[in-house]
Amino acid sequence: MKFTLVTVTLAVLLSSSDAFSVQRRNVFSALGSAGLLIAAESASATSAKTGQASPFTGDYDDPNHPNCLRQVKVVGAPLRGDGSRPANPIIEVTGYDGKSGEKMCTDRPTRSDLWKVQGTVNRNNLEAVIDFSPKGGPSNLKATFDNGDKSIVFPDGNRWTKVVGGTRNRLPEDMSTLKSS
Repeated sequence: MKFTLVTVTLAVLLSSSDAFSVQRRNVFSALGSAGLLIAAESASATSAKTGQASPFTGDYDDPNHPNCLRQVKVVGAPLRGDGSRPANPIIEVTGYDGKSGEKMCTDRPTRSDLWKVQGTVNRNNLEAVIDFSPKGGPSNLKATFDNGDKSIVFPDGNRWTKVVGGTRNRLPEDMSTLKSS
């Protein structure tokens, strides 16, 4: 689209007058106008958000695992071998389910207690598909962000509610690299 717009602009300029009499000023003026159109087109495109700009990023309460760590981060997709990057960013979920047999978390985890799953965020920034198969769950679980109550809703009705200010007391004491949002 962008290349076509610039090509058409130059073709109109060159066909409207002798190629040798086209003034440099006219060419740059036309290219500048084409650039503004391209910028306007790019600004209207929806881009997937990462980091704190993503509504998914934050710490959550999971009613199926009370007081357990649920931390979500959205990061840019890794570069491919050809230097390009996939359009959809990566969603990373880090968690802890508590000691075996306990219904809720009463202690802080260690690094080795943590599990991590990943998926992708759709360009609308409100839907993600997460691979929970490393935990024995589905490989393509849909997660939808509800802006109303700032929660992540799963198809089974489970709803993780975002905790304003984070959940630092649920992080491993020996984990200096895992920061609460």
